[in-house]
Amino acid sequence: MGGADGSESSGVPEASRPTATLLLTDDETTVDAHLDVDPMTNVLVVSAARTMRDVVEAWRQRAGTVPATLGVVTYAEFDRSASATDGPSRRSLSGGDVTLTSMSDPSDLRRLGTAITLYLDDWADADREALVYLDALAPFLDASDAESGFQLLHLLVQSAARADASVVVRVDTSAVDEQTIRTVQSLFDEVCTPAATDDPDFRTLLSNRRRRFVLRTLLDASVSCLELERLATLLARHEHDDPSGDDWNRAYTALASIHVPRLAEANLVAFDREDETVRLTEGDWSAERLDRLLTDEYED
Repeated sequence: MGGADGSESSGVPEASRPTATLLLTDDETTVDAHLDVDPMTNVLVVSAARTMRDVVEAWRQRAGTVPATLGVVTYAEFDRSASATDGPSRRSLSGGDVTLTSMSDPSDLRRLGTAITLYLDDWADADREALVYLDALAPFLDASDAESGFQLLHLLVQSAARADASVVVRVDTSAVDEQTIRTVQSLFDEVCTPAATDDPDFRTLLSNRRRRFVLRTLLDASVSCLELERLATLLARHEHDDPSGDDWNRAYTALASIHVPRLAEANLVAFDREDETVRLTEGDWSAERLDRLLTDEYED
């Protein structure tokens, strides 16, 4: 994974192999397509500014549920956390296993690298995909220097490669100078500038694989509408070879509470809550246009 040519792209990395991706964007809503992972993926989010609650809520809004295993390394919890220690403190939240590591000094990038490596080592024997997401590089560069930042990213990419994990690092191009970006991009498999659209809400909608699954299923269905329970069954089968009752419940809850309502708000589907049925609308979004957008612009 490491040592790639850092070629630029505007697309989403292939899901078939772990990749190291550098995202050049000052708009975090454009990263959703790169964080669109299977719910059973082990996910580590590293943030200088966001609390654990912020991270969890953002992920729920993005995916409809918390990953089965979620690690959060944050500097925003230290002052308020009476239990902040040198190691992670376990907290259990509904919908998944969440581990919090509270840290105090964003200039100590060596310690941050150690914390990230500990998570990857802990997940090494798990038969699951893994993803590390650093939501903003600039605060760490501001607290240290470009050389230390390069060393952190080098350690991150190499550690992830050994653990067969993917890495996504967001760089706010308005806060990090071009020379630093050119220096660090050689560490990554892909350097992407996520494409913006005229409608950021639409971009966010179609960046989520479950919402794309709903739209694709409705487009391909031989009937005009589908029951929500049927959609949940199809989604659970799509995500799991042998889905359990819990898998179905998670799929149903995510569709009913997050994804279908958001598609309905955008007038892409009509959602009858009483009958619990979903169908495509007949408004401005023709089936042909929707099919083209799903295939050409957001396929990953």
